Amino acid sequence: MKIKIGQKDITHLLTSCTWSGSRLNVARKLEYSFVQDDRDANIPVIDVDNGYTCYGYDDADNLVFEGNIYGIERDRAKSSVSVTAFDHLYVLAKSKTTRKFDNITPEDITRQVCAELGVLVGDIAETGTAISFIANAKTGYQIIQGAYTEAAKVTEKKYHPVMNGAKLDVIEKGTLIEGYTADSAVNMEDSVYKESIENLIDQILVVDEEGNRVDYVRNDEHIKKYSMFQDVYKQDPNKDTQTEAEAMLKKPERSGHITALGDYRVKSSYSITVKDSLFKGQFWVKADTHTFTDGKHEMKLELEFENLMNEEKTEKEEEKRERRKRRGGSDTERGELDEQDAGDSA
Repeated sequence: MKIKIGQKDITHLLTSCTWSGSRLNVARKLEYSFVQDDRDANIPVIDVDNGYTCYGYDDADNLVFEGNIYGIERDRAKSSVSVTAFDHLYVLAKSKTTRKFDNITPEDITRQVCAELGVLVGDIAETGTAISFIANAKTGYQIIQGAYTEAAKVTEKKYHPVMNGAKLDVIEKGTLIEGYTADSAVNMEDSVYKESIENLIDQILVVDEEGNRVDYVRNDEHIKKYSMFQDVYKQDPNKDTQTEAEAMLKKPERSGHITALGDYRVKSSYSITVKDSLFKGQFWVKADTHTFTDGKHEMKLELEFENLMNEEKTEKEEEKRERRKRRGGSDTERGELDEQDAGDSA
């Protein structure tokens, strides 16, 4: 990977470089170390500080990372400077605001939040679904992802924000990377697969509010294969019993990772085709770590067996009123309760 701090190319000074991302960690990270020694006149002195913008480029000089520096370690004895940078999603993950959205689409919510928090907008997935909710002291990421979580209930699609250079894109989560296959006979170096049924739940006993048995929700295939492991769901008049009980069923836990020759296209929140004795078919990249050492680009990919979306809960106006009611408040106490709500959300 080619690295620049501002307009200064430091690639020739690099001693290590790691570029990584995760579905769960939101912002992508770039970590690198370079030679720095003001005692040696042959080594250029690089101006670097927290807040500086740095860039990463692939082998064809395409921009693959743009972000700011958030951590620096200078080691004089080792003649080294180590840098930690995050892309601009870090701003949305750390900066909070309070807003009320009334009958507005997630794409317009994204544009409003980004404008307030100073993040440029790129290609935003269009849902055409108007939603309403209240955001009390929520991060920009929580608001955007919460809005798309609500829209996903209607569109039945999954969404995830990613940075494309300086601009925020919202993509359909799990999009297949066309033209790439991780193949054990061609470009893969290792693969590890794990499966556990220690937390398996394949039958739910449904009881009423008095504890009387009402029904069962089962996964007959798992019961036949693994034996029966039961949990209990107590009915709630405000919730759909079938939906809640089914949500308590737990499948076998599967996980795995592969190590392969690096490809800049392969990142978390997308999916890839894998051809291997342990994995075969389409898998979703949960986390990726690209390392660049001695001219070699290698990547370790943590795989998921289904397309999962980070879901963020939103609060509706009626839910807020209900909270006030339970607390014994009234509209005249709005200010005090709003402060409590903001504290709860934080």
